[in-house]
Amino acid sequence: MNSISITLGKNNVGAYINDVNLNSLNKNITVQIKSILDNYGVVFIKEQNLNSNAYQNFAKCIGELVEYPRLKGLENFPYINVLERKPSDKSLAFGGSWLHQDTSYLKKDRPRYTMLMGIEIPEGQGNTIFSSGFNAYNKLPDEVKQKIKNAIGVFSSAGPISKTRIELEKRAGIQSAKVLEAEHPIVQEVNGQKTLYVSPGHLMKIKNIDDGEKIKNFLIEHVNKEEFIFSYKWSKGDLVLWDNLSVMHKASEIKNCSRIMHRITIK
Repeated sequence: MNSISITLGKNNVGAYINDVNLNSLNKNITVQIKSILDNYGVVFIKEQNLNSNAYQNFAKCIGELVEYPRLKGLENFPYINVLERKPSDKSLAFGGSWLHQDTSYLKKDRPRYTMLMGIEIPEGQGNTIFSSGFNAYNKLPDEVKQKIKNAIGVFSSAGPISKTRIELEKRAGIQSAKVLEAEHPIVQEVNGQKTLYVSPGHLMKIKNIDDGEKIKNFLIEHVNKEEFIFSYKWSKGDLVLWDNLSVMHKASEIKNCSRIMHRITIK
């Protein structure tokens, strides 16, 4: 069995998967990619330039595809959503300004993975910023690890990041019927590794501990530290897949240019 080679991202955030062609899928490749994803939280696969059918087929190897109602889907491919930034757009980029874990405000059925492919990439803009929950947890002081081991976070769709969601809904001509809220443990485990699940864009408060507000602010500041961050520079056709349990992300600022990404959400 041929092993896939990897190169770690900056600050050991995620892993580049080298020398694979996702147009030629086989079980050996997909099992290895899934294992690397479990271990590193996010994988970067350069310049694949998949057509919609191949892109969706690869996503199905990772898990069950989920329709995302706030984004338009491609014709004949409703699970492939279009994230488009136009030169005339002045608002924040969707998912911008706050690190977050997608849909942390949903309960047990929340989607696990998010995948993006670069369709149109502006020169020198549009990086996606990732923060590793694995690395952030490992670098916590022992007394904080002890304090938060049973802590529960309250996550809301009305959290700080909601202004980008509201802008997106306005463009789509829809309005959320209600605020969605869910509770999840702040410390999660993936493949035997503990990770921080704090989603700063959605986290409202932390329960089950003393000084919950103080700890919330400490953890949000902690996951934003430069030592846990990797700003990923896109090329056309790149594919990036991450696990929302173990990695946080946000969009960087984009001005006066066009950027198109295709996104798939996976359970």
